[in-house]
Amino acid sequence: MSHTKYEVRLLRAAEDDLTEIIVYIAADRLTVAIKLTDKFNKKLALLANNPHLGSVPNEDSLVQLGYRYLIVGNYLIFYIIEAPIIYVHRIIHGARNYTKLL
Repeated sequence: MSHTKYEVRLLRAAEDDLTEIIVYIAADRLTVAIKLTDKFNKKLALLANNPHLGSVPNEDSLVQLGYRYLIVGNYLIFYIIEAPIIYVHRIIHGARNYTKLL
């Protein structure tokens, strides 16, 4: 069985989220920020080969919009699959009220 590799695209909000997360952490702990960046990159690369890797949210409103999510440390990567592209909408700390941000 052959696997189609998807293109993973971060929307502007997701790019901004990622930048803010890394800059915030790097201000106090550069090594941690570098390691977290690596974790995000590895998870997104995995997603390109396995678009259904993420979980389906519990919230019906998010399910109806087609969202799935991946967990990286304390962060949630929310994305939608529109073959052959995976659109990453937001990268949000798990403690935040993400339903209001999506």
